[in-house]
Amino acid sequence: MVNEEVSAKAIRVVVDYTFKPSINELKKTLAKLAQKYKTQQKSNVHKEPKGKMAVKDLIKQGKGAQKIELDGEDALLFNRLAKKYGVDYAIVKDKETGNYKVFFKAQDADAISDLVADYTRRTLGKEKGAKESILSKLKEKIASLSRKVFEKKKEQTL
Repeated sequence: MVNEEVSAKAIRVVVDYTFKPSINELKKTLAKLAQKYKTQQKSNVHKEPKGKMAVKDLIKQGKGAQKIELDGEDALLFNRLAKKYGVDYAIVKDKETGNYKVFFKAQDADAISDLVADYTRRTLGKEKGAKESILSKLKEKIASLSRKVFEKKKEQTL
């Protein structure tokens, strides 16, 4: 009987001093997380999308949209440059002509003009002429050297 009372008191002490504070701390932590989650949801409502987006999303922003047409096959280059210039845009490929229509915010007109200038400079640079790769030049030099060495060895043996 005495052992049972002692063990019951021991269990009560363990519960009172270990589990109850842990449960209360857990409740407080969960309440803080819930509050943080609610504030994040409220702040996410006002954020506008950035960068590449659908035409609908661009027009929904209500800041006026302008359009330019690009004739070229390098949409990836345009995407990379648009990220560099920080422009919000939507790009659509015309299936009939193969050209791209780029819609952008009216307030980004200056950045778009710089972007298009950079884009055309880079695409025209590719069309000017294919530069010969360094590897192919190196292969030609090695091929010509090996013939000279072979000819010298042949002369020496004669």
